[in-house]
Amino acid sequence: MAKAVMTIGGYVHFVMDVKTAAQVMEVLGGAEKYETKYRKAEEGGTTQHIYPADIEAVTLKLISDDLYRMAKLAGKPE
Repeated sequence: MAKAVMTIGGYVHFVMDVKTAAQVMEVLGGAEKYETKYRKAEEGGTTQHIYPADIEAVTLKLISDDLYRMAKLAGKPE
């Protein structure tokens, strides 16, 4: 089955079936981002924010079965 590499935020990479990657993208498409901004009390204190997610920070790249098998054999880098 075809595989895809999903990159989230430019730094975290996951490999999964293309069908699963599409499902994850669909779920993330309806998600909102949650963020906490820590500030000193005299600056108004900590605030909580919810706003539309930046889905552009998630990318998909298809990889061949051969590349998947070769990388899988290589395992975790030392």
